[in-house]
Amino acid sequence: MKKTLFLLSGLMIGLATTAQVKTPQLSPAAEIEQTVGLTEFEVEYARPSLRGRDLHKEILPYGEAWRFGANKNSTLSFNTAINFGGVDVKPGKYAMYAVPGEGEWKITLYNETSNWGLPRKWEDSKVVAEVKVPVQKNEKSVETFTISFANLNINHFDLVVEWEHTVLPIKVKLPTKELTIASIKKGMKGKPTEREFYDAASYYVSENIELDDALIYVNKAIEMNGDAPFYYIHKKANILKALGKNKEAIDAAKLSLEKSKKAGNNDYVRMNEALIKELSK
Repeated sequence: MKKTLFLLSGLMIGLATTAQVKTPQLSPAAEIEQTVGLTEFEVEYARPSLRGRDLHKEILPYGEAWRFGANKNSTLSFNTAINFGGVDVKPGKYAMYAVPGEGEWKITLYNETSNWGLPRKWEDSKVVAEVKVPVQKNEKSVETFTISFANLNINHFDLVVEWEHTVLPIKVKLPTKELTIASIKKGMKGKPTEREFYDAASYYVSENIELDDALIYVNKAIEMNGDAPFYYIHKKANILKALGKNKEAIDAAKLSLEKSKKAGNNDYVRMNEALIKELSK
């Protein structure tokens, strides 16, 4: 009998130690990864919801510091230098905090990310950026606190914060141009592939810089390919156009048009026809 009770007791202890109670989080955790230009970003935050409450009367009083989410402090990380709302910031991982205001919010990047909510002791020496962002109004109420990447450009974007009727677009500028040019110049000292020549030419003409080099690089890609596709030739036509060599650009566009028709690519057929028409005026 004692042996049976011992076994039953052991079974109950085992069940108690392996049982897991799971309940839903009212402010679920979220992670966002986004590459913009050559910079990789990650946002980690918990997302509280209104649940029938007034944002500034019951959740975020004006003038009081806030953890920029729920639970553990929200963080923003990036692997290159950036300009955050007008302030230059080194690559790293930072906590985000805010002080809501009726007309603008003060948003802070803080060089300590291990806090549960606000730091017990605020240290000004750990503030790496403090920016004031004007409040924009959203007619439609946003139920759940949301951070997103919007208006993406290889050189800049908006880090957008939304909750209830408040919208805060934080302007972020990137060193994409400097990084890309440095990468191209370094790559050209080695043994660039056909695709690297083409990509370098594409970037230069898209930014309207280093056009003489762009023409050299696209010609090198065409030469290495042997039977260059229509989009290689179309790229060359655009570089020649940017250099003011319209006759040569028309000839290249005509060759690209012929190749794109054979390939059945109607998009490039239209682009080449438009380019020829533009340059023939």
